[in-house]
Amino acid sequence: MNLQVSPVASTSTASGSIARNARLPFHSNPDILDEICEYLSYEYDNDPDDISRSRQVLLWVALTCRSFLEPALDRLWRSLDSLFPLLKVLPAFFQSDDTYVLRGRITPEDWARFDWYGRRVRKFSYTRDPDNLDIAMHVYFRLAQLRSTPLLPSLRHLHCPSTSQNDFLISGICLFLSPSLQTLEFENISNVEDKLCGTVLHTLHSDGAPMERIILRGRGLSRDTVCKVIQFEHLKELELAGMGESLDMEILEHIGSLPSLIDLALDFTNSNIPPLENDIGLKDLRSLMITAQVPFIQAFLPRVASTRLETFVAVAPSNPPVDKKDFLTDVVTRWKDSLRRIALVHQAVDDTAEELNITALAPLLPLRKLTYVRIEGYVMELHDRNIEDLAIAWPELSTLLLPFISAGRTRPTILSLRTHVKCGELAPRDCGLRPARPGAAQSPLNAVSPLSKVKHSAALVHEEMKATASTPTRR
Repeated sequence: MNLQVSPVASTSTASGSIARNARLPFHSNPDILDEICEYLSYEYDNDPDDISRSRQVLLWVALTCRSFLEPALDRLWRSLDSLFPLLKVLPAFFQSDDTYVLRGRITPEDWARFDWYGRRVRKFSYTRDPDNLDIAMHVYFRLAQLRSTPLLPSLRHLHCPSTSQNDFLISGICLFLSPSLQTLEFENISNVEDKLCGTVLHTLHSDGAPMERIILRGRGLSRDTVCKVIQFEHLKELELAGMGESLDMEILEHIGSLPSLIDLALDFTNSNIPPLENDIGLKDLRSLMITAQVPFIQAFLPRVASTRLETFVAVAPSNPPVDKKDFLTDVVTRWKDSLRRIALVHQAVDDTAEELNITALAPLLPLRKLTYVRIEGYVMELHDRNIEDLAIAWPELSTLLLPFISAGRTRPTILSLRTHVKCGELAPRDCGLRPARPGAAQSPLNAVSPLSKVKHSAALVHEEMKATASTPTRR
């Protein structure tokens, strides 16, 4: 879709009546205009068709009158997953045969128009271009040569779903580094990209980027690179997955001392850190996700200074076998007055299945304010009566995720889930028997939502309930 409009031409397309109405208070109130455009934005929707329709509507709104131009374009350009729409602004960017190239002089006027759109981008996802879009690799090198200032000067969130250089020019991500960045998310990291990740982190720190959220998932990062993460003293959310031996005690203690940290997700797989014996801080922590053996997690929890933990996620293997009831008792004893969301995930290390008896969840029943419960990867048997007991124990529950229960085992009926948990009304996407394929391979880190997604799920449910009660249906 063409996301461009002419700043001059767009105002001339408005009808005479709309132009006259522009003097009304409605058109001069930026809060109202922002609210309308925000309502029309489907930026975070998973349906590509909805996103496409939303962008088309926002483009029409931008062309309606001068008052709507800026707020509509701000939403239209707020999130991009390709540089292609911006490159099309430049006359020097054109197609040669079937490949897009960047050739010729780019005038100050061309850059001004490029920046008129580029300054609106707040979130960028750097991924491989689709197969039907061939952009010559030299385009990115040419851009780096021509620009001395950030391409996206207002960028807040930078996401790279895969940092594998076998897929595309991963080093091109340096084009999007900006002192305005607050969030960095790298996935599928390998040791090949270790130095690139270190350079990105070093650059952002040197430029004074106010980083609040860093997520690194992969394997093979060096200790030097991991150390650069904890240089950002104002981090509010941190996730380190697959760091192995690079995650040592010194780094853990530094993480515990970060003064603003609220959400923390750590993977201790292949780490040499022994069971903790001393306190590590984390006094203001609200959300904690740990991937480790249960004995390690049990030793970890008493060393956390926070007394107001709201979200707890444990990802644990079967070995050594541990009584999950005793484990959950420790969790509840520590944060019985504050816990709202809890998840217990089985980390598959071989084909051995782990049985989880429903009685293991008994320590959770007194937590009357639970809104989110997730049990993943275990072999269970559940009766309708069990679902009824859970619904009675947790009256505020809005999301219930249960493991796949194969044929031949006792499992609750859909009618029971709808009757007692009210799935269709409160959590249409996240409730009930999970339609997982038995035996399907799944990364233990992907088997559970990161902390931000757990909280985001709860927020979505709350917003859906408010919207159902107070707003008309979108058309």
